[in-house]
Amino acid sequence: MTTPHLDVIVVGAGLSGIGAAYRLQTRSPRRTYAVFEARDAIGGTWDLFRYPGIRSDSDMNTLGYPFRPWTGEKSIADGASIRQYVRETAREHGIERRIRFRHRVVAASWSSQDAAWTDD
Repeated sequence: MTTPHLDVIVVGAGLSGIGAAYRLQTRSPRRTYAVFEARDAIGGTWDLFRYPGIRSDSDMNTLGYPFRPWTGEKSIADGASIRQYVRETAREHGIERRIRFRHRVVAASWSSQDAAWTDD
């Protein structure tokens, strides 16, 4: 199977990965990209860890996206609220369709000759 060329691969569809994808599509709109997510859900840490009482130890006004400010009631938010925020952001900005679920990055090789990452 041949993988189509991508200019950028973002690893992970968590808070940072969705933020990176947004920046790519707004600041470098001609670059092709995909978000590779090993699991089958958006949210990263906030989707993986769901034990009772999980919450951020940083305030969401700081941790949240500047392009989509946090509007939740609690600044120190619970995991479910953060997960919803990440998912809604991905959906609202068209990032959701760029996510390739069940795609795990296990290695990366740089080719100096080609000045590119390869899948060798």
